[in-house]
Amino acid sequence: MSESSDIEKLKVAIVHDWLVNYRGSERVLLELSKIFPNAVLFASVLDKDKLPEELKRREIHTTFIQRLPNAVKWYQKYLFLMPFAYRMLDLRGFDLVISSSHSCAKGIVPAKGALHVCYCYTPMRYAWSGFKEYRNTLQSRISRLLMTILMFWMRQWDLSVNSRVDQFIAISHEVQRRIQRYYHRESVIIFPGIPVTGRHLYGSLDTVVPFLTDEPYYLSLGRLVAYKRIDLAIEACNILHRNLVVAGTGQELQRLKASAGPTIFFIEEFTDEEAATLYLHCDAFLFPGEEDFGLTVLEAQVHGSPVIAYGRGGVEDTMIDQKTGIFFLEQTVDSLVQAIEQSECVRYDKDFIKDHAATFSNDHFQRRILEFVKSKL
Repeated sequence: MSESSDIEKLKVAIVHDWLVNYRGSERVLLELSKIFPNAVLFASVLDKDKLPEELKRREIHTTFIQRLPNAVKWYQKYLFLMPFAYRMLDLRGFDLVISSSHSCAKGIVPAKGALHVCYCYTPMRYAWSGFKEYRNTLQSRISRLLMTILMFWMRQWDLSVNSRVDQFIAISHEVQRRIQRYYHRESVIIFPGIPVTGRHLYGSLDTVVPFLTDEPYYLSLGRLVAYKRIDLAIEACNILHRNLVVAGTGQELQRLKASAGPTIFFIEEFTDEEAATLYLHCDAFLFPGEEDFGLTVLEAQVHGSPVIAYGRGGVEDTMIDQKTGIFFLEQTVDSLVQAIEQSECVRYDKDFIKDHAATFSNDHFQRRILEFVKSKL
Protein backbone atom coordinates (compact mmCIF):
# COMPACT_ATOMS: atom_id res chain seq x y z
CA MET A 1 0.00 0.00 0.00
CA SER A 2 2.99 2.30 -0.28
CA GLU A 3 2.70 2.95 -4.02
CA SER A 4 0.67 5.84 -5.46
CA SER A 5 -1.29 3.42 -7.65
CA ASP A 6 -2.49 1.57 -4.54
CA ILE A 7 -3.58 4.85 -2.91
CA GLU A 8 -5.54 5.73 -6.04
CA LYS A 9 -7.43 2.44 -5.80
CA LEU A 10 -8.72 3.25 -2.32
CA LYS A 11 -12.34 4.24 -1.90
CA VAL A 12 -12.13 7.40 0.20
CA ALA A 13 -14.75 9.39 2.14
CA ILE A 14 -14.07 12.83 3.60
CA VAL A 15 -16.56 13.93 6.27
CA HIS A 16 -16.74 17.62 7.20
CA ASP A 17 -18.85 19.15 9.98
CA TRP A 18 -20.92 21.49 7.80
CA LEU A 19 -20.47 23.36 4.54
CA VAL A 20 -22.31 26.66 4.91
CA ASN A 21 -19.30 29.01 4.65
CA TYR A 22 -15.89 29.07 3.03
CA ARG A 23 -13.41 29.79 5.80
CA GLY A 24 -10.31 28.20 7.29
CA SER A 25 -11.48 24.60 7.75
CA GLU A 26 -13.23 24.62 4.38
CA ARG A 27 -9.99 25.72 2.72
CA VAL A 28 -8.31 22.72 4.34
CA LEU A 29 -11.15 20.51 3.10
CA LEU A 30 -10.48 21.73 -0.43
CA GLU A 31 -6.83 20.69 -0.12
CA LEU A 32 -7.82 17.29 1.28
CA SER A 33 -10.14 16.80 -1.68
CA LYS A 34 -7.26 17.57 -4.04
CA ILE A 35 -5.14 14.85 -2.44
CA PHE A 36 -7.95 12.36 -3.02
CA PRO A 37 -9.65 13.57 -6.21
CA ASN A 38 -12.06 10.63 -6.32
CA ALA A 39 -13.17 10.94 -2.69
CA VAL A 40 -16.85 11.29 -1.83
CA LEU A 41 -17.58 14.22 0.50
CA PHE A 42 -20.11 14.27 3.34
CA ALA A 43 -21.40 17.10 5.55
CA SER A 44 -24.30 17.57 7.94
CA VAL A 45 -25.57 20.61 6.02
CA LEU A 46 -24.61 22.08 2.64
CA ASP A 47 -24.96 25.48 0.99
CA LYS A 48 -23.28 25.11 -2.38
CA ASP A 49 -23.60 28.82 -3.14
CA LYS A 50 -20.95 29.54 -0.51
CA LEU A 51 -18.38 27.13 -1.95
CA PRO A 52 -15.71 27.64 -4.64
CA GLU A 53 -16.22 25.91 -7.98
CA GLU A 54 -13.70 23.17 -7.15
CA LEU A 55 -15.87 22.01 -4.24
CA LYS A 56 -19.20 22.61 -5.98
CA ARG A 57 -18.22 20.07 -8.63
CA ARG A 58 -17.56 17.33 -6.07
CA GLU A 59 -20.01 14.63 -5.04
CA ILE A 60 -21.28 15.84 -1.64
CA HIS A 61 -23.82 13.96 0.50
CA THR A 62 -25.67 15.49 3.45
CA THR A 63 -27.53 14.18 6.50
CA PHE A 64 -31.21 14.33 7.41
CA ILE A 65 -30.53 17.73 9.03
CA GLN A 66 -30.38 19.22 5.52
CA ARG A 67 -34.13 18.61 5.23
CA LEU A 68 -35.06 20.31 8.51
CA PRO A 69 -36.54 23.86 8.51
CA ASN A 70 -34.01 26.58 7.68
CA ALA A 71 -31.18 24.11 8.17
CA VAL A 72 -28.51 26.17 6.40
CA LYS A 73 -29.18 29.19 8.60
CA TRP A 74 -30.00 27.37 11.85
CA TYR A 75 -27.51 24.49 11.61
CA GLN A 76 -26.00 25.39 15.01
CA LYS A 77 -29.44 25.09 16.63
CA TYR A 78 -29.51 21.49 15.43
CA LEU A 79 -26.24 20.63 17.15
CA PHE A 80 -27.97 18.18 19.51
CA LEU A 81 -29.05 16.14 16.47
CA MET A 82 -25.64 15.91 14.83
CA PRO A 83 -24.38 12.89 16.79
CA PHE A 84 -27.35 10.95 15.41
CA ALA A 85 -26.96 12.40 11.92
CA TYR A 86 -23.31 11.37 11.58
CA ARG A 87 -23.96 7.91 13.01
CA MET A 88 -26.57 7.36 10.29
CA LEU A 89 -24.19 8.09 7.40
CA ASP A 90 -23.66 4.97 5.30
CA LEU A 91 -19.89 4.57 4.91
CA ARG A 92 -19.90 0.92 3.90
CA GLY A 93 -17.40 0.17 1.16
CA PHE A 94 -14.98 2.98 2.00
CA ASP A 95 -11.40 1.91 2.75
CA LEU A 96 -10.31 5.27 4.16
CA VAL A 97 -12.45 7.80 6.02
CA ILE A 98 -11.04 11.22 6.89
CA SER A 99 -13.13 13.27 9.30
CA SER A 100 -12.35 16.97 8.97
CA SER A 101 -13.66 17.94 12.37
CA HIS A 102 -13.98 20.69 14.95
CA SER A 103 -17.40 19.49 16.09
CA CYS A 104 -19.17 16.16 15.52
CA ALA A 105 -17.87 14.77 12.21
CA LYS A 106 -15.49 12.35 13.94
CA GLY A 107 -18.57 10.57 15.33
CA ILE A 108 -19.14 8.68 12.08
CA VAL A 109 -19.12 4.88 12.07
CA PRO A 110 -16.55 3.62 9.54
CA ALA A 111 -16.87 0.26 7.88
CA LYS A 112 -15.17 -2.69 9.55
CA GLY A 113 -11.53 -2.74 8.52
CA ALA A 114 -11.54 0.85 7.23
CA LEU A 115 -8.95 3.35 8.42
CA HIS A 116 -10.48 6.40 10.14
CA VAL A 117 -8.17 9.42 10.36
CA CYS A 118 -9.47 12.51 12.16
CA TYR A 119 -7.93 15.78 11.01
CA CYS A 120 -8.78 17.70 14.18
CA TYR A 121 -9.01 21.50 14.19
CA THR A 122 -9.79 21.34 17.91
CA PRO A 123 -11.84 19.18 20.28
CA MET A 124 -15.32 20.69 20.17
CA ARG A 125 -14.57 24.23 21.39
CA TYR A 126 -17.96 25.05 22.95
CA ALA A 127 -17.96 21.78 24.90
CA TRP A 128 -14.34 21.86 26.07
CA SER A 129 -11.81 24.73 25.92
CA GLY A 130 -14.32 27.47 25.14
CA PHE A 131 -17.28 26.29 27.22
CA LYS A 132 -17.23 29.07 29.84
CA GLU A 133 -16.58 31.72 27.23
CA TYR A 134 -19.53 30.67 25.08
CA ARG A 135 -21.84 30.23 28.08
CA ASN A 136 -21.01 33.72 29.35
CA THR A 137 -22.20 35.25 26.06
CA LEU A 138 -25.75 34.00 26.74
CA GLN A 139 -28.07 36.57 28.26
CA SER A 140 -30.59 34.54 30.25
CA ARG A 141 -30.19 32.05 33.08
CA ILE A 142 -32.40 29.59 31.23
CA SER A 143 -30.15 29.72 28.16
CA ARG A 144 -27.04 29.21 30.28
CA LEU A 145 -28.67 26.28 32.10
CA LEU A 146 -29.75 24.64 28.86
CA MET A 147 -26.27 25.05 27.39
CA THR A 148 -24.70 23.55 30.53
CA ILE A 149 -26.94 20.48 30.26
CA LEU A 150 -26.45 20.11 26.50
CA MET A 151 -22.67 20.46 26.69
CA PHE A 152 -22.46 17.95 29.56
CA TRP A 153 -24.21 15.45 27.30
CA MET A 154 -22.06 16.44 24.28
CA ARG A 155 -18.86 15.93 26.24
CA GLN A 156 -19.94 12.42 27.25
CA TRP A 157 -20.82 11.61 23.65
CA ASP A 158 -17.58 13.15 22.36
CA LEU A 159 -15.52 10.92 24.63
CA SER A 160 -17.55 7.82 23.78
CA VAL A 161 -16.86 8.06 20.02
CA ASN A 162 -13.09 8.40 20.34
CA SER A 163 -12.71 4.66 19.84
CA ARG A 164 -14.05 5.13 16.30
CA VAL A 165 -10.93 7.15 15.39
CA ASP A 166 -7.80 5.18 14.52
CA GLN A 167 -5.44 8.14 14.17
CA PHE A 168 -5.67 11.80 15.19
CA ILE A 169 -3.90 14.56 13.30
CA ALA A 170 -3.70 17.91 15.13
CA ILE A 171 -3.36 21.24 13.34
CA SER A 172 -1.02 22.76 15.95
CA HIS A 173 0.84 22.00 19.17
CA GLU A 174 -1.97 23.66 21.13
CA VAL A 175 -4.57 21.37 19.57
CA GLN A 176 -2.29 18.38 20.18
CA ARG A 177 -2.22 19.32 23.87
CA ARG A 178 -6.04 19.57 23.93
CA ILE A 179 -6.44 16.16 22.28
CA GLN A 180 -4.21 14.70 24.99
CA ARG A 181 -5.92 16.65 27.79
CA TYR A 182 -9.54 15.95 26.84
CA TYR A 183 -9.38 12.69 24.86
CA HIS A 184 -6.23 11.10 26.36
CA ARG A 185 -5.11 10.26 22.84
CA GLU A 186 -1.84 10.72 21.02
CA SER A 187 -1.72 12.68 17.78
CA VAL A 188 0.70 13.86 15.12
CA ILE A 189 0.88 17.46 13.94
CA ILE A 190 0.40 18.41 10.30
CA PHE A 191 -0.04 22.14 9.86
CA PRO A 192 -2.72 23.40 7.43
CA GLY A 193 -1.35 24.88 4.25
CA ILE A 194 -1.84 28.18 2.46
CA PRO A 195 -1.26 29.28 -1.15
CA VAL A 196 2.27 30.72 -1.31
CA THR A 197 3.20 30.42 -4.98
CA GLY A 198 2.06 32.16 -8.12
CA ARG A 199 1.31 35.80 -8.78
CA HIS A 200 -0.69 37.54 -6.11
CA LEU A 201 -3.40 39.81 -7.45
CA TYR A 202 -3.44 43.21 -5.82
CA GLY A 203 -5.95 45.97 -6.29
CA SER A 204 -5.45 49.67 -5.79
CA LEU A 205 -5.27 50.66 -2.13
CA ASP A 206 -7.11 53.87 -3.03
CA THR A 207 -10.05 51.77 -4.16
CA VAL A 208 -10.10 49.47 -1.12
CA VAL A 209 -9.56 52.14 1.54
CA PRO A 210 -10.09 55.55 -0.11
CA PHE A 211 -10.34 57.11 3.35
CA LEU A 212 -6.70 56.18 4.09
CA THR A 213 -4.80 57.25 0.99
CA ASP A 214 -1.06 57.14 1.74
CA GLU A 215 -1.68 56.93 5.50
CA PRO A 216 -0.22 54.08 7.57
CA TYR A 217 -2.68 51.63 9.14
CA TYR A 218 -2.95 48.43 11.11
CA LEU A 219 -5.21 45.62 9.97
CA SER A 220 -7.61 43.14 11.55
CA LEU A 221 -9.30 40.72 9.16
CA GLY A 222 -11.68 37.86 9.85
CA ARG A 223 -14.97 36.97 11.53
CA LEU A 224 -16.06 39.43 14.19
CA VAL A 225 -16.83 37.07 17.06
CA ALA A 226 -16.13 37.51 20.76
CA TYR A 227 -13.23 35.10 21.24
CA LYS A 228 -11.14 36.83 18.55
CA ARG A 229 -10.93 39.87 20.88
CA ILE A 230 -10.99 42.53 18.16
CA ASP A 231 -12.16 44.84 20.94
CA LEU A 232 -8.58 44.88 22.24
CA ALA A 233 -7.24 45.97 18.85
CA ILE A 234 -9.80 48.75 18.62
CA GLU A 235 -9.15 50.06 22.12
CA ALA A 236 -5.36 49.93 21.65
CA CYS A 237 -5.61 51.93 18.42
CA ASN A 238 -8.03 54.36 20.08
CA ILE A 239 -5.43 55.00 22.79
CA LEU A 240 -2.51 55.32 20.38
CA HIS A 241 -4.50 57.26 17.76
CA ARG A 242 -3.40 54.75 15.11
CA ASN A 243 -5.44 53.93 12.01
CA LEU A 244 -7.00 50.49 12.14
CA VAL A 245 -8.92 48.78 9.33
CA VAL A 246 -11.31 46.11 10.62
CA ALA A 247 -12.29 43.88 7.69
CA GLY A 248 -15.05 41.36 8.30
CA THR A 249 -18.54 40.80 9.62
CA GLY A 250 -20.07 38.90 12.50
CA GLN A 251 -22.20 39.10 15.60
CA GLU A 252 -19.78 41.56 17.28
CA LEU A 253 -19.94 44.13 14.47
CA GLN A 254 -22.33 46.63 16.03
CA ARG A 255 -20.74 46.42 19.46
CA LEU A 256 -17.30 46.99 17.96
CA LYS A 257 -18.52 49.94 15.90
CA ALA A 258 -19.96 51.52 19.04
CA SER A 259 -16.53 51.41 20.72
CA ALA A 260 -14.56 52.66 17.72
CA GLY A 261 -12.90 56.06 17.71
CA PRO A 262 -12.26 58.29 14.66
CA THR A 263 -9.21 56.29 13.50
CA ILE A 264 -11.07 52.98 13.23
CA PHE A 265 -12.53 52.00 9.84
CA PHE A 266 -14.75 49.03 8.98
CA ILE A 267 -14.97 47.09 5.71
CA GLU A 268 -17.76 44.51 5.70
CA GLU A 269 -17.43 43.13 2.18
CA PHE A 270 -14.22 42.53 0.25
CA THR A 271 -12.79 40.21 -2.38
CA ASP A 272 -9.72 38.01 -2.04
CA GLU A 273 -7.86 40.54 -4.18
CA GLU A 274 -8.86 43.36 -1.84
CA ALA A 275 -7.83 41.30 1.19
CA ALA A 276 -4.41 40.73 -0.40
CA THR A 277 -4.11 44.49 -0.96
CA LEU A 278 -4.93 45.20 2.68
CA TYR A 279 -2.35 42.66 3.86
CA LEU A 280 0.32 44.04 1.54
CA HIS A 281 0.12 47.66 2.67
CA CYS A 282 -0.60 47.40 6.40
CA ASP A 283 2.06 48.31 8.96
CA ALA A 284 1.21 45.11 10.83
CA PHE A 285 -1.60 42.61 11.23
CA LEU A 286 -3.18 42.65 14.70
CA PHE A 287 -4.22 39.26 16.08
CA PRO A 288 -5.34 39.61 19.72
CA GLY A 289 -7.35 36.38 20.03
CA GLU A 290 -6.25 32.84 20.82
CA GLU A 291 -6.78 30.59 17.80
CA ASP A 292 -6.33 26.89 17.21
CA PHE A 293 -4.10 27.75 14.25
CA GLY A 294 -4.93 31.09 12.60
CA LEU A 295 -4.63 31.01 8.82
CA THR A 296 -4.90 34.80 8.58
CA VAL A 297 -1.62 35.11 10.50
CA LEU A 298 0.09 33.18 7.71
CA GLU A 299 -1.79 35.04 5.00
CA ALA A 300 -0.42 38.31 6.34
CA GLN A 301 3.12 36.90 6.38
CA VAL A 302 2.79 35.60 2.81
CA HIS A 303 2.54 39.24 1.78
CA GLY A 304 5.53 40.21 3.91
CA SER A 305 3.54 41.89 6.68
CA PRO A 306 4.55 41.40 10.33
CA VAL A 307 2.00 40.22 12.89
CA ILE A 308 1.36 41.47 16.42
CA ALA A 309 -0.30 38.56 18.18
CA TYR A 310 -1.35 37.28 21.56
CA GLY A 311 1.33 34.68 22.14
CA ARG A 312 -0.81 31.61 22.75
CA GLY A 313 -2.36 28.99 20.50
CA GLY A 314 -1.46 28.40 16.87
CA VAL A 315 0.73 31.51 16.55
CA GLU A 316 3.38 29.72 18.58
CA ASP A 317 3.84 27.50 15.52
CA THR A 318 3.40 30.07 12.75
CA MET A 319 5.40 33.09 13.99
CA ILE A 320 8.98 33.85 15.02
CA ASP A 321 9.01 36.49 17.74
CA GLN A 322 10.98 39.63 16.81
CA LYS A 323 11.47 38.26 13.27
CA THR A 324 8.03 37.86 11.70
CA GLY A 325 6.22 39.91 14.33
CA ILE A 326 5.78 40.54 18.04
CA PHE A 327 4.08 38.47 20.72
CA PHE A 328 2.25 40.11 23.62
CA LEU A 329 1.84 37.82 26.59
CA GLU A 330 -1.19 39.22 28.42
CA GLN A 331 -4.54 39.46 26.69
CA THR A 332 -5.04 43.07 27.76
CA VAL A 333 -5.17 46.47 26.06
CA ASP A 334 -2.03 47.67 27.86
CA SER A 335 -0.04 44.64 26.73
CA LEU A 336 -1.16 45.13 23.12
CA VAL A 337 -0.36 48.86 23.24
CA GLN A 338 3.18 48.04 24.38
CA ALA A 339 3.56 45.45 21.61
CA ILE A 340 2.45 47.93 18.94
CA GLU A 341 4.93 50.51 20.20
CA GLN A 342 7.65 47.87 20.32
CA SER A 343 6.85 46.70 16.80
CA GLU A 344 7.19 50.24 15.47
CA CYS A 345 10.86 50.16 16.54
CA VAL A 346 11.66 46.90 14.71
CA ARG A 347 13.11 46.85 11.19
CA TYR A 348 11.46 43.81 9.63
CA ASP A 349 12.92 41.89 6.70
CA LYS A 350 9.87 41.37 4.47
CA ASP A 351 11.64 38.73 2.37
CA PHE A 352 12.43 36.73 5.51
CA ILE A 353 8.75 36.95 6.55
CA LYS A 354 7.63 35.70 3.12
CA ASP A 355 10.16 32.87 3.13
CA HIS A 356 8.99 31.79 6.57
CA ALA A 357 5.35 31.72 5.42
CA ALA A 358 6.36 29.65 2.39
CA THR A 359 7.25 26.73 4.67
CA PHE A 360 3.49 26.35 5.29
CA SER A 361 2.58 25.77 1.64
CA ASN A 362 -0.38 23.74 0.43
CA ASP A 363 2.06 21.49 -1.42
CA HIS A 364 3.82 20.68 1.85
CA PHE A 365 0.48 19.97 3.54
CA GLN A 366 -0.65 17.63 0.77
CA ARG A 367 2.65 15.75 0.81
CA ARG A 368 2.56 15.28 4.60
CA ILE A 369 -1.03 14.02 4.57
CA LEU A 370 -0.31 11.55 1.80
CA GLU A 371 2.82 10.26 3.51
CA PHE A 372 0.89 9.84 6.79
CA VAL A 373 -1.95 7.90 5.17
CA LYS A 374 0.50 5.62 3.34
CA SER A 375 2.32 4.88 6.60
CA LYS A 376 -0.91 3.83 8.34
CA LEU A 377 -2.44 1.63 5.66
